[in-house]
Amino acid sequence: MAEQYEVVVAGGGHNGLIAACYLAKAGIKVCVVEQSDKAGGGTKTSELAAPGFHSDLCSVSHSMIQANPVIRDDELQLQAKFGLSYVNPDKMTAMIFDDGRVLEFYTDMERTCQSIAQFSERDAQAYRRFCNEVFQTLDMLAMGMFNIPPNAGVQAAMMDGSPVGQELMRAQSISAFDLIDEWFENDLIKIALARYASESMTNPFDNGTGFGFYLILPFMHKFGGGIPIGGSGALADSLVRCLEHHGGVIKLNSTIKEFKHNGSEVSGVVLTSGEEILAKKAVVSTLNTKQVFPHMLPGYDLPDHFVRRVKNNKLATIRAMNVHLALYEEPKYKAGPRVDDFFWIELAHSHLSDFKQSFRDQENGIPRRDLVGYIGQHKVDPSRVPAGKSQMYLYAFMPYELENGGAKKWDEIGKQVAQGFVDDLRKLTTNMTDDNIIGMAWRTPLDIERGNPAMVGGDIGHMGPYAWQLGGNRPVPGFGQYKSPVGKLYMAGGSTHPGGGVTGGSGRNVAQVLFEDFGLDFDKVIG
Repeated sequence: MAEQYEVVVAGGGHNGLIAACYLAKAGIKVCVVEQSDKAGGGTKTSELAAPGFHSDLCSVSHSMIQANPVIRDDELQLQAKFGLSYVNPDKMTAMIFDDGRVLEFYTDMERTCQSIAQFSERDAQAYRRFCNEVFQTLDMLAMGMFNIPPNAGVQAAMMDGSPVGQELMRAQSISAFDLIDEWFENDLIKIALARYASESMTNPFDNGTGFGFYLILPFMHKFGGGIPIGGSGALADSLVRCLEHHGGVIKLNSTIKEFKHNGSEVSGVVLTSGEEILAKKAVVSTLNTKQVFPHMLPGYDLPDHFVRRVKNNKLATIRAMNVHLALYEEPKYKAGPRVDDFFWIELAHSHLSDFKQSFRDQENGIPRRDLVGYIGQHKVDPSRVPAGKSQMYLYAFMPYELENGGAKKWDEIGKQVAQGFVDDLRKLTTNMTDDNIIGMAWRTPLDIERGNPAMVGGDIGHMGPYAWQLGGNRPVPGFGQYKSPVGKLYMAGGSTHPGGGVTGGSGRNVAQVLFEDFGLDFDKVIG
């Protein structure tokens, strides 16, 4: 006999768990269905390189979710009751240019300005002005992330009504580098800022990426880096505890084959095992829209324009690869001890032409090893490693489709590329010999997709955060308010506003939509 709930959530990433927790807290009988043996999606932590060394599989910093009321106001008591804790290090990123110079980014804006002034006093002043300008709208933008977006036409009309709104529209339309170029003069500063902008997994020289730069650094200065104690998976673990405390259920190792429907509305999910999990009121999908529509709704007559738009959604132009190292001792950088305390150390080009070429090569399927960060979360969270030991998370940009072989070629060259990153690290340090490495693991873009099929094409954000795929246009125009064209089937996750990354936005937002449709008072439940 099929299990029956009021709401079934397809996908146990952090957004699906957040939505389920709000529903369970309201007394709704809810079940989360997850294909993996552990909840979390992009927020997972495992012992990858060696036993006792806890590595994040995907997400590293939870900066964006710090502004979400689920964390800011602790609406689900994740921090007060369910064991979640964050640390916000002041020393965020040290960028080592290939000419040996170093630029530091701090959570404190003034200290960052002092570092920029080493390269350009004018740019230090410009950085201060830029951040202060963004700070004036940051609360409004954050509120917009964690509420249901208007459709694109309404949003455009609202933004066009003021000079500030018009400037935001313009920032969304141009490239991140164009926006940077308007504010700053020194090429090294421009490269460093564009490198930050590219963390949205886009080429910062592409039009439609300006908003990625507009937001990322001021957001960090105001809300902090958000490093979860115990690993990225600590967020998911606290959400599972919250869900089960309120009577919710999570079913692991349960792969969804399709959504059960009668031609007009869904009534649950069907697993690959044949088991059915039914939902009386609603199903929430946090899967990639490219997975779901139309493939997981066989026989359903979907609107042609909706299917076409989903099919044509543009994925991010660059993908992620990571290498995990368990180490006996901390790497000693040739750049000197000034970088040692930064939990994120990053390579940066010294010439703009080299920086541009690296992105071009990536988009042409040519792997490059010069867009990489060396991350040590244990520097601010020692619980992740055995006492006296060290570890490293190498996070790099890579193409998914390789020239002369496509994505499948990653199975041939993955080990070679991973070892190349280690060889590069040896050149930057004095002690990264074989006898300092306890263990090693790596995940190529193809591995990332295999580990989480919702990351179609290895795109960790489901689709690129381009201007035409943001807000009410995400996943497609006309369906940006978390309701699909299928009755009782709601959408959340990275395919919806506010997009990929650890924001928790779509989880909280879809919960608000469900509360309204169910006639429940959201404010009363969170109060």
